[in-house]
Amino acid sequence: MKRILAALVALVSISVFDAALAEGDVAEGEKFFKKCKACHAVGEGAKNKVGPQLNNLFGRTAGTAEDYKYSKAMKAKGEEGLVWSEETLSDYLKAPKKYVPKTKMAYSGVRKEADLENLLAYLKQFSDDGTQSSAPSDDKPVMAEKEAEAEPETPPEFTEAILTDPVIIAGGAEIWGSQCRHCHGKNAYPGKAPKLKPRKYKPEFVFDRVTNGFRKMPAWKEVYSKDERIAVVAYIKSRKFSP
Repeated sequence: MKRILAALVALVSISVFDAALAEGDVAEGEKFFKKCKACHAVGEGAKNKVGPQLNNLFGRTAGTAEDYKYSKAMKAKGEEGLVWSEETLSDYLKAPKKYVPKTKMAYSGVRKEADLENLLAYLKQFSDDGTQSSAPSDDKPVMAEKEAEAEPETPPEFTEAILTDPVIIAGGAEIWGSQCRHCHGKNAYPGKAPKLKPRKYKPEFVFDRVTNGFRKMPAWKEVYSKDERIAVVAYIKSRKFSP
């Protein structure tokens, strides 16, 4: 009887978990994925970047995306039988380094439950398990057309007013804390990125690195707007900067 009750409790727990994730907002998940897209790609033509491509992620054995060089830790998890599902991805994305010690993924984790549900709902539409449609939304061609018509970005002018504006600096600090610190912060996984020396860098140099990336550092021009990247530079060059 106890075993039967335990099994029923487990089934109910899984059902509740799946139901919660089913309520995730795909549109909001796409917005949240903005934080991920510098390292990961998903959708038509997605390729491995700093991180593996995320098509058909649900049901994939950990550490098996084709042509991606995983950490030994992630490969070991896959060999142990870890398969990505709503539950395992939820646990991993809340605290990647705790779930898979020594993973290459530097992101500290999704803090809000709603963000996690939305992100998983968005990613699941690119899996082939039939749970959600993988067809692109009607507005994608329009968006692509607008992007094609966009004019080339002009280099910013880093005036004293911009570099000392407290509002701009605060905006840059927020982005740094949520995105950049995972690799460049003092508590980041060792070897992910060099410690910054702001006094030695000109603003234009920092902006170019943030915009276009360098070696293993991803480009952030498709993730953050020009003003947001300027704000990051202003924060890094300010006295308030703290890795």
